[in-house]
Amino acid sequence: MRLHSMKLQKMGPLAADHPLVGNESCPACRLSFWTGDYVTLVSIGPGDDEEARARARAGRPYDAVALLVHWACATGEIYD
Repeated sequence: MRLHSMKLQKMGPLAADHPLVGNESCPACRLSFWTGDYVTLVSIGPGDDEEARARARAGRPYDAVALLVHWACATGEIYD
């Protein structure tokens, strides 16, 4: 299995009117997203798209399925 490193993009802080705030939970820690949280997308693979799967197997770029998680859940970094 070949793993690819990926630089995560830190996004946020989430504004009070962001659609995630109070409506969605982080799949890593299961806590809700709140105002002021920083988040990132974590790629989990090609999903069920056959073309994306073939590209992944060939080591070529593909559109990946990703999960939105708290920045701290993805990196361990604590933020103010």
